[in-house]
Parts: sequence; C-alpha cells; structure tokens
Amino acid sequence: MSSKARILVVDDNRSLVRVIEGVLQRQGYEVLTAFDGVEGFEKAKKEKPDLIILDIVMPKMDGYEACRHLQRNPATAGIPILMLTVKGQVNEVANPEDQRDYYARIRERLAGFDAGALEFLSKPVTAKELVKQVQRLLWFDGA
Repeated sequence: MSSKARILVVDDNRSLVRVIEGVLQRQGYEVLTAFDGVEGFEKAKKEKPDLIILDIVMPKMDGYEACRHLQRNPATAGIPILMLTVKGQVNEVANPEDQRDYYARIRERLAGFDAGALEFLSKPVTAKELVKQVQRLLWFDGA
C-alpha cells in the first residue's frame, strides 16, 4: 500500500468531509472531495483515485446510483468503493419489535454491495475503524 494513495470522499455533509479529510491526511493520504453524487462521479472519472468513500443519502445522485455508474464506467470500474453512511447500521436487536428495522438495515447493506461497494461502514465511525478499512481496501486493491 502506498502512503500517497489518493482517496475521494463523497458526502454532502461538509463538516464530516473535513473531519475525514483530516484523519486521512494525517495517515499520509492525498484526499479529494466532492459534495454530491454527480460531482463525485465526475471527479472520479477525471482524477481516478485509488479508493472512493461514498455516502448514500446525497442530493442530485444518491450513493447507490453513483456506485452503479462508477462500476459501469470503464475509467472507474476498478476503483474500490467504501460506503460510509447512517443507513444500514446493524446492531444486535434487543427488542423484537425492532426486527423490521433491523432487516431494513440489512437490505440497505445488501443494496450497497449489489451496487458494487466492497465495504460498508455505518456512521458514526471511529477514526481508527475508518483508517483500518481504508488500509485493508487499498492493500486488497494493491494501491
């Protein structure tokens, strides 16, 4: 894994993007940013990052659609995608009445994987867990 790997962070929450950018820059990564799915897709085509961190709920184009476009485009199809979102958070269900919500979260994760994401992290995420997954995906991809 190269410490100079380029990572594109796509999320409409600008404050969160800045936090993620700081965490990744301290690890030696070059960080590119975009604030909606369309901008993220266009920037990925132009910049060809080593990894994309992609939110799901965004204006103009949601993360699922952006992920599908990225996977279908020859210029971006090989870029690993990590979905980072509040959707799909899976915890143990203590209350049986919460079962329906639990399965909805599982479906969100499966939709992300079906769209082409390699990993799925739920917000909030610790800096340590984010960095661990980024390193794993970059190592797996050979970046």
